[in-house]
Amino acid sequence: MDPDELLSVAREAALEGARTAMSWWGGELLVEEKAGPDDLVSQADRDTERVIRSVLARHRPDDGVLGEEDGATTGTGGVRWIVDPVDGTTSYLYGRSDWAVSVAAADAADGRLLAGVVVEPVTGRVTEARAGGGTSADGRPVRRLARRDLSRALVELNLGRPPQRVLAGRVVDALVPRVRDVRRGGSAAAALARVATGRADAVWAPGLQPWDCAAGVLLVQEAGGTTGDLDGPAPGTWPASGDVLAAAGPLWTALREVLAPVWASGPA
Repeated sequence: MDPDELLSVAREAALEGARTAMSWWGGELLVEEKAGPDDLVSQADRDTERVIRSVLARHRPDDGVLGEEDGATTGTGGVRWIVDPVDGTTSYLYGRSDWAVSVAAADAADGRLLAGVVVEPVTGRVTEARAGGGTSADGRPVRRLARRDLSRALVELNLGRPPQRVLAGRVVDALVPRVRDVRRGGSAAAALARVATGRADAVWAPGLQPWDCAAGVLLVQEAGGTTGDLDGPAPGTWPASGDVLAAAGPLWTALREVLAPVWASGPA
């Protein structure tokens, strides 16, 4: 499993997917609700995943794939690809820019992340990483994450799954007096890419699925950051809980100390 080869395949698949998603963007689409009104899927999601899977099959026909729309296919190649064709479908359908295409390669045996690419098609940003090779943005290595001061941190938020959303107000109440500011975007993959490239300092994104965060987690880790959940770091992979906290190490620790009591309090 050559990480450089896997990164090249991930890049090609993500860019092809981004072109497909952009070809649908702003047009008339058939939209369906999956689990509820905040969980949408469109023709664009399905068509984009189909294109990504075709690239992966062309280069790595023996590998398994886990995709948001078409589920899991098994393989014998030792690599599992993790695909979110349009992360942030609601933003996509509203004509906003905060959505992304995410493709990651992981070791099929232990889940260790090997390569990942996040494309933000509207802005044209491409952020990528391979295990042990650092993170780059638009072909240039990014600076190592170094933010330490909680009071100067710009924190991205995801509100989580429906049962977790009842805690959102308390999370904001805990963060706002202590940080520079908070932002709520539509895509966890894009938020993690922003942290990896210095466009945000941290992400708290509970309730994620592997396809939402696999590539983005690797971007942050290879930029020198820490990722995990409120139980602790999860080096080399994403936290099994799906609750993702990502930041430079000292800032990660400070945010965990702020967020853990809120999360432990549970719904009112």
